[in-house]
Amino acid sequence: MNAADVLAEIYLCETALLRLIKLKEAGQDVSIHEDMLRVYLHDAVLRVSEAGRNAIESFAEGDEMRMLLMGLKRYTKAETFNCKNARRRIADKLISENKYCF
Repeated sequence: MNAADVLAEIYLCETALLRLIKLKEAGQDVSIHEDMLRVYLHDAVLRVSEAGRNAIESFAEGDEMRMLLMGLKRYTKAETFNCKNARRRIADKLISENKYCF
């Protein structure tokens, strides 16, 4: 179940990134879409880390568990990012459109 959760997050992140690239190639303004992607990625890293930790703790013990958790921490690092401002820009766009516009 944890592996499925991780794979689902990876798939959703990739899909959002590919959509952003497609819009950018079409010459559209993608600044709000970049905010949406960064917010989703920020939250997804936390969910992937949690699912990975739950998986590791369910089958490993002792030194093996510590090593695996260190690897998980290394591969789920993310840049710091001020989500509050990005979320506000997204909300402002939705409020100004008065509908779901994405």
